[in-house]
Amino acid sequence: MRHSKSGKKTFYDRFGWFILIACFCCIPFAFIGAGNAVQSNVNKVEDWLPKGYTETNELSWFRKNFPSDQFVLISWDGCQLSDAADGDPSGDDPRIAKLLDLVAPTVADPSDQDAVEAKKYFKGATSARSLISQLTTGQHPLSYTEAIERLKGSVIGPDGRQTCVIVSLDPATTAKLKPILGHGQMRIFRPNVPPGVLRRLIAKAGIDDADLHMGGPPVDNISIDEEGEKTLIRLAGFSGLLGLVLAWWSLRSIVLTWIVFSCAVTSAAASLAMIWATGETVDAIVLSMPSLVYVLAISGAVHFINYYKDAVREGGLHGATERAVIHALKPAILCSVTTAIGLISLCASELVPIRKFGLYSATGVIILNVILFLILPAALHVIRYARRWDNEKPVESMKTPSNTPSTGERFWATVASFIVRNHFGVSLGTVFLVGFIGFGLSKTKTSIDLLELFDSQAKILQDYRWLEEKLGMLVPLEIVVEFDPDSIAKTEAKTNEAKSAEATKTEEAINDDLTRLSFLERMETVVRIQDVIKQKFGEEGTKIVGRSMSAATFASSLPSSGTSTQTYLTRRTYNKTLESNREEFMKSGFLRTDDQTGSELWRISLRVAAFQGVDYGQFVTELKDALFPIIQAQHDRVRILRQVAVWTGEAKMVGKEIVLWDPMIRGLSEEEATKSKLRSDELVNLLAKSRVKVSRLEASPSSIPLVQMQKLNDVDAVVMTGSFSNGEVGTLGVTLDRVIDLQSDDSKTPKQWVNSVYTGVVPIVYKAQRALLTSLVESTLWSFLTITPLMIFVTRSFRAGLVAMIPNVVPVIVIFGAMGWLGIPIDIGSMMTASIALGVAVDDTIHFLSWFRGDLNHYRNRNTAIVACYAKCGTPTLQAACISGLGLSVFALSTFTPTQRFGWLMLTILIAGVVAELILLPAILAGPLGKVFEPHQGRHSAMGKMILIFRYRVRKRFERKSQTDKKDKSGSKFQSAA
Repeated sequence: MRHSKSGKKTFYDRFGWFILIACFCCIPFAFIGAGNAVQSNVNKVEDWLPKGYTETNELSWFRKNFPSDQFVLISWDGCQLSDAADGDPSGDDPRIAKLLDLVAPTVADPSDQDAVEAKKYFKGATSARSLISQLTTGQHPLSYTEAIERLKGSVIGPDGRQTCVIVSLDPATTAKLKPILGHGQMRIFRPNVPPGVLRRLIAKAGIDDADLHMGGPPVDNISIDEEGEKTLIRLAGFSGLLGLVLAWWSLRSIVLTWIVFSCAVTSAAASLAMIWATGETVDAIVLSMPSLVYVLAISGAVHFINYYKDAVREGGLHGATERAVIHALKPAILCSVTTAIGLISLCASELVPIRKFGLYSATGVIILNVILFLILPAALHVIRYARRWDNEKPVESMKTPSNTPSTGERFWATVASFIVRNHFGVSLGTVFLVGFIGFGLSKTKTSIDLLELFDSQAKILQDYRWLEEKLGMLVPLEIVVEFDPDSIAKTEAKTNEAKSAEATKTEEAINDDLTRLSFLERMETVVRIQDVIKQKFGEEGTKIVGRSMSAATFASSLPSSGTSTQTYLTRRTYNKTLESNREEFMKSGFLRTDDQTGSELWRISLRVAAFQGVDYGQFVTELKDALFPIIQAQHDRVRILRQVAVWTGEAKMVGKEIVLWDPMIRGLSEEEATKSKLRSDELVNLLAKSRVKVSRLEASPSSIPLVQMQKLNDVDAVVMTGSFSNGEVGTLGVTLDRVIDLQSDDSKTPKQWVNSVYTGVVPIVYKAQRALLTSLVESTLWSFLTITPLMIFVTRSFRAGLVAMIPNVVPVIVIFGAMGWLGIPIDIGSMMTASIALGVAVDDTIHFLSWFRGDLNHYRNRNTAIVACYAKCGTPTLQAACISGLGLSVFALSTFTPTQRFGWLMLTILIAGVVAELILLPAILAGPLGKVFEPHQGRHSAMGKMILIFRYRVRKRFERKSQTDKKDKSGSKFQSAA
């Protein structure tokens, strides 16, 4: 019979075909799920952080109130305004107006698919010409030259002519950007995917793709989408080819190579399908996962075939599949568990793409083992390819004295003997080397620069360089100045209606009216913030921030402040004009009212340099420090005016005298002194708008005579704004009648009426950058803490398990320490390598220690066992590292920088792991720490005894089964001869 010579059916004789048919029926679903998963590819920077984070919530709140931040900036060679001195629009590039008409059609023709989609996806479009028209008309128009100057660095270039078109996307329809901005896709056996509607409209406007330059957050996201898909296709091709070569080189059989390849491809597809089945979407990082699973599946399949081959040679064809499965199951489980632990530890990261990659890659490792142990044994059994191995003699044990060592074994034995003799020097030298390089860990830095995610020749980088040179900076940062409803003064109309009730107002109500801010004063606060940004970070400072935009950009020049009646009347008239144009400011997209809180929100839009190496974390911190005095001065103003009104019993502040005492003395650093002065300057400016007479005093209290000090009681209030000691505060409180200490807490002070929120891409990137280093430490630590118990279980000793982890940790310390010394920043791809490499490298340690323990039991001498073990493990360990390293180095061919960095680092860490495995581990085993691996008779732990009993019973069971099979085989031969 075909199933066996003995007539006794085995498991795979009965169910082999059934398993294959069942698996083949399920395989199409895996590939369908994988295809659906790839189609769900979405990359948004704001989705990198969990939803509960402050930065994520603030960005969601901002986009709810200002949805126009989803913009695409479009420009091209020749996109210029008229060069006429009067700004005649007839000289503008005609393609600007044509593109505006196409993107924002007045009436959409139902038969025009592009017009219908434009209505669906776009909220509107803006050009520099429309903004110029808005600025040069109205009650207080600007000149054409002034309007051009105000818009330079945002929508008009430094030359005053180069311009752009800004298209605002509808946030309700931008979950998928391919229909809007995709380049299109050529497909086989399926209809091609056309370019996005915006690209089609740009082509209709007569703009060549070679001249086109686009930027903005949606462009960043779609570029990451398409780069991730290119990486998947490129890695799939290279991984497939490399897998075929490695499989054929290991097996030297086309049939077996095809089986292994099929299992690996199915494993990769099933791992992707799992993402779709759980309702998640893929991103550019997760798209690297199928290639990783594919390489690991190739390695696992080759190992199983070798087990199967040995089973056929040692026990014959009958029952070989079952024996191979039993023999391969334990090492496969151990290797899978360690690798999966290394991957699952990435879930400790705060970054969502890394967590997804770790979770689904670990799931993929489990899936590939299920597929391998289902399809591969059944396929090998059914095709009966192993008949050619049935008559081959089994390889003799290497412990047999007659077995002549090969050249490679003699080489490795020589190396091992040298290490054993000089184990102290090798260990000491390694400790010093690792300690020195590992000190570089203190110098490591992280980087998540969106533009560094792409290859240096990527189209998006070329576009951004062109746009920054021709127009202005592009990386968005949004500041929202939030005015509490109680801080907003009533409009002029409402004020007139309330005059009749003014006599009945309470003192608190009068104080409220006194401290409220008019529309003009709120706009001046925003302008003041813009001026500080320009002075410190803009063209007058470090030049890392371009021209900012706000609602004030669309207003004419603001009137000056002062205490005169004429100035007061001028400002009042101007404030009426601003209030009457409030709806126009709302339409600009820079002014909103929060529907939930009623607060008035003023948006200040900044653009940060993309190619100047800006440290976003340091920039955000410095920006907050620079703007804090302006925000705080508003709070101080309310506190001072309310207190003066209480002391004087008058609501009007005209003619009131206030002294700001700000002694620039002891204990203040230059930075603190600058902030204190800025706060005082801003406070003087705010009080002047309330028509208060303000004078400043900078002398220290000890230098002022008592008589002159007592004269300060003649003013309405003395405000202590500087740095005073506790003793000075107490003395002044006794000497002066009306003192306000701004450094002290005051429970009567109203809530913070003016707040600022910093959001946009920059804070998200900054938070992700901070989370990256934390994620590296936490994931590596969790990987170590979870793999170490497994090593303790394998070595059956707590101390031996800890010692065995040393050569696995060293490569991570060395590589990342070297990155610190060399100044190479850690990015998303780098962060993932540590814990994954730790999980993969442990496999070699398990195999090495397994051989070492057997040789130690055989020779009863540690040094001899090390040499014997080293001679047998040297070549396989090096081969395994080369196969894993080459398999994972295919990631280095990616044009997506994190994936590329991941490939190079995995190869480097695995090579460093081999060096540690073949040099440091033998030296440790030969030294004092190696004593923990020596067997102690009669001193086994309870777990050790259980393991020994279990192994003894399993061995006896297989011995009895082997004897029964031999008897059955000999009996069948006797019957055949008879």
